[in-house]
Amino acid sequence: MRRSCLLVPLLLVPILVAGCAGSATAPLVAVPGAPPPARVQRCLDRAVTMSSFTQSFPWAQRLRRANIDLVAELQPALVGRAALVWGWEHLMLRSMSGLHIRARQVHEVAPDAVLQGCIFEFVSRDVEKITVPADVQQAFGLEPMDRKYVYDDLLPTAAPPQLYHGWRTDAAVPDITRLETRLWFFHLAMVYLDAGFEAIHLGNIARITTHDHDLRWTEDLLQRIRAYAAVHARRGWVLLDAHTHGLVREGRLLLDFHSWPLRPREVGDPADEDVILEAGFIDSIYGRSRGGVTPSGVYRRHQRFLVEVDNGYAGPTPGGCDLPECVWGYDEITWFARQSTERRDALLRYFWRRVPELDPAGRFQVPAVRPMQALLATGCEHYLLHNPDAVSCGAGQIATVLDMWGSPPPDD
Repeated sequence: MRRSCLLVPLLLVPILVAGCAGSATAPLVAVPGAPPPARVQRCLDRAVTMSSFTQSFPWAQRLRRANIDLVAELQPALVGRAALVWGWEHLMLRSMSGLHIRARQVHEVAPDAVLQGCIFEFVSRDVEKITVPADVQQAFGLEPMDRKYVYDDLLPTAAPPQLYHGWRTDAAVPDITRLETRLWFFHLAMVYLDAGFEAIHLGNIARITTHDHDLRWTEDLLQRIRAYAAVHARRGWVLLDAHTHGLVREGRLLLDFHSWPLRPREVGDPADEDVILEAGFIDSIYGRSRGGVTPSGVYRRHQRFLVEVDNGYAGPTPGGCDLPECVWGYDEITWFARQSTERRDALLRYFWRRVPELDPAGRFQVPAVRPMQALLATGCEHYLLHNPDAVSCGAGQIATVLDMWGSPPPDD
């Protein structure tokens, strides 16, 4: 007779990990630098996306006060994509000069908020303008040399690189099995952690790990980042996630939670642009988040995850996106931003309610500052949650989010 996994006594949980997760036994031990389990759930329950708002781009500087006020009003637990690098690496790093000051401004109004930086699956030859810091080299046991990064050394040797055609210069997906890639990623992680950030999003990690078949080098890098966080991070831990259904090595999940696009499915009359969320639609994560022992040392049959209103390719003309994941001709955030205020309010409430209905492990990440790939008729380049009397492109969704979330939980 088949034994139910749910009835196995607590003392046999390591066996449960092997038998029910389909992988080797993993001890229920936390990885140094991993966040407390309750902190992970706290962040997922009250998460927003505020892309690049802590960087020194002109648009972010114009909205600086309004964005700080938004954080103060919302009191989010996780502020996603608060800083990122995507190409133009030396300019992106320059935009992070003073990042610690802007992080401090956020924490002055929201002390509990976790700021998230991003390390994406993209590198350009521009990285060759950046010096490899001596402490990054020392962290990997190297004798420090005065040198710049070498773009070609970030790319795979076992197969042709995955190129980004149309970029202004050479650009490709870096390979995590290459030491140069791990140096670059660790460098960016140090920038974020030293500035007071406590979370790092690792983008479409499946592309980075294509040649890391047993995830050996992925685990090595993430453990190095956690070890650095244990000593240098604001509260001694770092929250790691990526766009993935899960990375599991020998029964242990490598990430603290998973992230994925919302993936709404079009339904009804095109004039209404209506959608539903359902499990099984194309590559949606609902019911598919892999399980194992978390970095915090807790077994979960399905790892917790966030879904976000994603931005991406929007087609050659407005409304012309024809990829399977497009929503009525647009990427997710542009479609969402095009709706009326009342419709957006209803959609936020529906997504907030529907995601945990579909999968109790999931939560909905509220868009607050998100770039759009297609300009709205008003000329707005970002979807902004703010009230329209505060910023010209404000969508006016703050009251709805506060009503959904309720009061923030007490400090730990």
